[in-house]
Amino acid sequence: MVNDMILTSVKKVGGDDLFASIIEEIGGENAVKVANALSDKDEATDEEIAEKTEMRLNAVRKVLYRLYENRLASYRRTRDTRTGWFIYFWKLYPEKLRNLIISRKHMVSQRLKERLEYEKGNMIFHCGNGDCEQLTFEGAMDVSFKCPKCSGVLVFVRNDKSIELLENKIEELEEELRNLKF
Repeated sequence: MVNDMILTSVKKVGGDDLFASIIEEIGGENAVKVANALSDKDEATDEEIAEKTEMRLNAVRKVLYRLYENRLASYRRTRDTRTGWFIYFWKLYPEKLRNLIISRKHMVSQRLKERLEYEKGNMIFHCGNGDCEQLTFEGAMDVSFKCPKCSGVLVFVRNDKSIELLENKIEELEEELRNLKF
């Protein structure tokens, strides 16, 4: 049932569907075409996929390798007895898409937690110019509270809203992860 749901959602090319968007993130619109072509069969050769999707063989192979790198596809290799060339039969593993999503959400959550720790542990100073970077208290002291880029005066920036936003996003991700694990 889960596999059917995943395959159905891969086929939703234009929507905001999470699975299709991950496939698209991995290899663009071509990846969605390849995933759709593979989802119709148990396995297919890269040439069959290219023919079905009307894509160039090199583009199909590039997408297949990206899916393989993300553990969403695998291949079986056999030798053509007539030509001696290898034939690759590709198979899509949509059930592993869930693990990839969980892994990526964990990674984003960890980065947000690191950023939250940074925001909570530092006083932030900025000159007000959008092109210039923010500095910690130590960094601002090192440059005598003058912006190293525009020479403007560095002033303390309250980061309460940033902290609240980060905390909310982390909680949202944690909730999504809890729901995905079941």
